[in-house]
Amino acid sequence: MVKWSGSDCLLGPLLVLGLIVDVVVQGLFDGKQLVTDIGRVAGFVLSAILIRMIGRGLNRRGTKHTLYDAPMQNYWWLAMTCVVLTLALVLVLRL
Repeated sequence: MVKWSGSDCLLGPLLVLGLIVDVVVQGLFDGKQLVTDIGRVAGFVLSAILIRMIGRGLNRRGTKHTLYDAPMQNYWWLAMTCVVLTLALVLVLRL
């Protein structure tokens, strides 16, 4: 059971944004490996930044936007974990 309050249900779509950026970059640059790898990482970095900024903005108004009683802006680490895992995957596949 997921426990959230306010607009914290935005976390999922903001994380998926990282994958959407990856697909768009692949389409724009015809799947070139270096650009695609950068697009994957950049998408999750963008997700982390947006989660932090949107969460701080929503919780600044005095309302509670939480997931499992933690404020929304504290979940930026989840997107950064995706960045680290994506970088590790890219490095392993390139070696």
